[in-house]
Amino acid sequence: MDEIELLRKYEPVLRFAKSERFFPMAVEPYLEKCTLFPSGPAGAAEMLRYLNEPLGEKLGKLESHEYFLRFVNNPLNDFDAWLWLGGGSVFGLIAGWFAWGWAGVDVAVSVVLVAALILFMLASPIRLRIIPAMLAVSVFLVLGIAPVWLFFRPIPGISIAVEYFVLLPIYLLLLFYWLVRTLKFIIERILPEGLGLAMDMLSQSTEKIAQQAGILYAEILREHRQPVYYGRVLQEEVDAAGDQWTFLQYHYFYAFNDWRLAANGFNHHEGDWEMVAVYLKNEMPYAVLLSQHGAGNLEKWEDAIKALDTDGNVTTHPVIYAALGSHANYSRPDVIRSPAMYNPGRLQRFLFWFDGWIHYLFLLFNPSQKARDIALEEIRMRPQHMFEEHAFDEMRDEQDHFIVRLPMEIATGDGLRVGFQGRNSKEPLLKSSSYLKRVMSDRRVSLPPIREWHCILLNSEPGWVQYKGLWGVKSMLSEESGPPGPKWDKPKRKKTGVSERVRWGKPLAWLAKLEKNKH
Repeated sequence: MDEIELLRKYEPVLRFAKSERFFPMAVEPYLEKCTLFPSGPAGAAEMLRYLNEPLGEKLGKLESHEYFLRFVNNPLNDFDAWLWLGGGSVFGLIAGWFAWGWAGVDVAVSVVLVAALILFMLASPIRLRIIPAMLAVSVFLVLGIAPVWLFFRPIPGISIAVEYFVLLPIYLLLLFYWLVRTLKFIIERILPEGLGLAMDMLSQSTEKIAQQAGILYAEILREHRQPVYYGRVLQEEVDAAGDQWTFLQYHYFYAFNDWRLAANGFNHHEGDWEMVAVYLKNEMPYAVLLSQHGAGNLEKWEDAIKALDTDGNVTTHPVIYAALGSHANYSRPDVIRSPAMYNPGRLQRFLFWFDGWIHYLFLLFNPSQKARDIALEEIRMRPQHMFEEHAFDEMRDEQDHFIVRLPMEIATGDGLRVGFQGRNSKEPLLKSSSYLKRVMSDRRVSLPPIREWHCILLNSEPGWVQYKGLWGVKSMLSEESGPPGPKWDKPKRKKTGVSERVRWGKPLAWLAKLEKNKH
C-alpha cells in the first residue's frame, strides 16, 4: 500500500456532539482570513525581512516562535482600538491642560475612563450583563444597611421588644429570601455562564469573538464543503524487542475552540490542533492514541469501537467521539464532570464549592415543594459532608440539572458524523440535552454538507508546519491563547525556543507514556 491507501484503510470516524460549531478544516482558508503579529522583539525584528510576502509562504520561513495569528479582526476587541484610545487620551490631556488647566485635565481623565469602560464592555456581550447584576447587589447592600437606622431607633407607637424580636427578624428573613431569589435569577438568567465570566473578563477570545469565529467558519464552508484531516505516516521504526512499528497520524485543525461557551469549560481560543493515531505493530493494528487534555489517552485496538459496513461487518475504522467545544478525542461516548481532570487551583475549587452552596440555598428557599425536598434530603443523607469541597458535585435540581456547574467534556456523538458510512445507527450515543440546557444543546450550527474525509498528506511538511508561533490570538491568560501547530510544543517560560512534540518526533515514547498512565 502507498501512504494514502494505508491512511484510508484505518481512517477514523469522528462523531461530534449535537451543538458543535467547528469541524476539521483545511489550513489555507483559515490563513486567508488571518493576520500575523509579532509577540516579542525577536519576532518583530525578523518580520521586517518578510513584510511583502504572502502569509502562507511567510510562515515557513520564520525561525522565531514569537508570533501569533489573529483570525477574528474585531475593532472593539483589537489592540488597534486601545492604541487609538491611548493616543487620543494623551492628546485630550494635553488639550485639557492648555484650555482649562487642572480642571481640563480632570475632565479629560473622566472622559478617558468612561471611554475605556465602554470599549471594555462592548468587547463582549457577557460583560454588559454585569451592570444589572451590580445594580441588584447594590440595592441589597442598601437594604442590608437599612436595619441600622430603621430598627435601632425608637419607632412611635411600637415597643423596643416588638422592634428587636418581631419586626427585625421578619425583615431579615424576607430580605434573605428575596436575596436568594434575586441571586438565582442573576446566576441562571443574567450570568448563566457562571465561572466563565471571570475568564471572559481577561480573555482576548471573548464570547463575541467565538460568535464571530462561527460566522467566519460558516462563510468558509460555502466554498470548502468537505471536512479535512492531515495524514502522516511514519514507517518501520524498530523497538528494543525487534518489533516493527508503523504510525498513522490523523491531524485535525479547527478554526476555534469554544469549550467555555459551549459546555461551561475553562477556555476559549482561536485555532485548535487535535490528533488521532493508529499504531501498527508488525503490520497489525495495536492501539488507537488520542489527543486529550494533558498527555492524551489510548485504547487497545481490540477494545476500540469500529464502524460497521452496510452488511454489519466490522471494519478497520475506529469510531472516535470529539468533545463539544474542546475537540478532545475519546474512544467511546462519555460526559466527564470531574474537576480533578483540569487540575484546578484553590480559588477554582472554592468557586465550585461556593457555586454548590448558592444553588443548594436556591432549592431550600424555592416555593416549589419538590425543590425543597431535594435540598432537605441532601442534608438528611450526609450532614457531615455538607461543607466538604465536592459535596454537591453529583446533586441535581428539580429540572434535573447538575447543581455545581463543573466544566464538562461532552463527547456524546449525537451530532455530525464524519468518515466511513455504513450502519451508523449501531454506534453507541448519548444525548447532549441530558447534560446541557436545550438553549445550548439546540443552538444553530453550520454543518459541512459532505460527510466523508478529504485526506491531505503531511509527510512532505508544507511550510506552515514549520511555523512555531501560535495559531490564534495571544491572550493575557495562557490557556486562552491560540495553540502551537501540530509539530511544536507550547513555549516554556524563560526559554528562548520551542521543542518538538513527543507525539510528532518520538511516537514510541508517546505510546510508552500513555501505556504507563493507563496502568
